[in-house]
Amino acid sequence: MRGVRVNCDEGGMSVEMSTKHRGGVTLAALRRATAADHASVDALIDLPRLVESGYYAAVLGGLIEAAETVEVTLPRISRALWREGLSPSDVSKRRAIDAESSFLDDLGGARPDCRHACGAEVEPLMADSPARATMLGLLYVYVGSALGGLHMLRIARTAPWWRGDRQQLLLRPYGDHLKDRWRTVLDVLERSNPDETGAAVEAARAGFDVHRRALVEHLSAGGHR
Repeated sequence: MRGVRVNCDEGGMSVEMSTKHRGGVTLAALRRATAADHASVDALIDLPRLVESGYYAAVLGGLIEAAETVEVTLPRISRALWREGLSPSDVSKRRAIDAESSFLDDLGGARPDCRHACGAEVEPLMADSPARATMLGLLYVYVGSALGGLHMLRIARTAPWWRGDRQQLLLRPYGDHLKDRWRTVLDVLERSNPDETGAAVEAARAGFDVHRRALVEHLSAGGHR
């Protein structure tokens, strides 16, 4: 995101949960290996323009499309991860996605149709029964993106067209539970075997790529690139 570095780590964000003391090999390696992928997604969003209704609609349209791809993958989370606090219901953004879609319709901005909105089938991002580390890599991106969403929200809600009574926001999908969700992802990654790093990195890169491609599609279709 131009002008501001928004990470899946908490530094500089309103969610103040320092991870500097964390020494998990898998977590540290995951951060390093995906830094460029993360930066490429951040660079697509011009933060000051989020107060423009058409630009906001294009960005959120892209984020909705990316989220739909992840959402259809969540039922494949293993029961072992459920027991560690990462069940599909724990990490889903479904209610926020649906509410955001309705808000964009009410806003009336020029919003490109995403595949989900057109009724096309959204394919899961992963094959059946992905490995634990593979799903963790994806959740690192999906849950972590809510941290960047908080920063985007601080800007977007200054717009004159913003509706202050909104209860479900895709930029704040977990509400007051964000800290707990993010801490759980980090803790589980820290407990992971270093041998699982490669699978986690590959999945995280796939997650960033889904977001990158969806944002490019919607920003381009709306004439914002």
